[in-house]
Amino acid sequence: MKKITTALLLTFITTSVTFSQEYGCFDFIWEGSTVGDRFIPKVALNVPVTVDDLPHAFTMQLDLGAVTTELYGNSFKPYIDAYPALAEKIDSSKTFTINGEKNVKFAEMKLKMGQVEFENINIGLYAGYGNPLTADSIKTKNSKHIGTIAPDLFQDKILIIDYPNKRICLYEELPNEYSNLDFQDMLLENGRIMLPFNIDDKDEMLMFDTGSSIFSLLTVKNNAKLISDGKIADSLIVNSWGNALPVYGSKLTIDVKFGSRSLPTELVYFLDNPQFEAGFKQMGIWGITGNAYFSSNTIIIDYRNKKIAVK
Repeated sequence: MKKITTALLLTFITTSVTFSQEYGCFDFIWEGSTVGDRFIPKVALNVPVTVDDLPHAFTMQLDLGAVTTELYGNSFKPYIDAYPALAEKIDSSKTFTINGEKNVKFAEMKLKMGQVEFENINIGLYAGYGNPLTADSIKTKNSKHIGTIAPDLFQDKILIIDYPNKRICLYEELPNEYSNLDFQDMLLENGRIMLPFNIDDKDEMLMFDTGSSIFSLLTVKNNAKLISDGKIADSLIVNSWGNALPVYGSKLTIDVKFGSRSLPTELVYFLDNPQFEAGFKQMGIWGITGNAYFSSNTIIIDYRNKKIAVK
């Protein structure tokens, strides 16, 4: 078994934000990880951010498979202790649920990513999660990873992820350069994107999850055995929000398409886990796709009109 980190969040809650400017762009950073004798250069998609004008450098993971933008309690606690104004913004009347537990939110916060600034937004505080930081550690200048950026920030906007140039842009209207692309319909469930894929000549819905960077195709065992040779070609241990989950890969024996685009991949990964099988059924999805399928492309996500295209 080899250990990596990814995010497969299966909560079912809603939230809202206020967007403070018409458009803007920001860069992202690929977070890599060495797994045994294999280096995986694209494990997590992290974004440099500032929070409430604090004089500190932070990163947060862009996770379109999450629901609520949140700060990790263990990592952000020293900043709350150092800046009393942050504690005053914790609003116990505003809550969100994750992994079956209720957590509170910050109210009227500011979050800035490059040219993009969100003002007067609610940000979750995921108590007990994240790498613990000390009061002394926050005095150092190196950037600290403190949270997750979820799609609650992007609803009714156009989100463009330019993977080759490691750049993300937000627009009110679709730029002309993308107007002639072949847009596909998508569904939104609590802000999450559900995409129609053609798998072995059957239409199946996959959740598009940027928190699942290493998997082109992830499903459950009963689905995987129908489209693969059934032999275990790879195995991983995935740390999903603090839970260690074994994931297995088998060789694909069928074609996978998104629209007219054939998507090359060698393996289908699967979870042999009844909880995830029930969760997939509840969400109405066959499985999950992530950044791996599209890392050489630009993705255009039109949340307002529920359309998506690949360039």
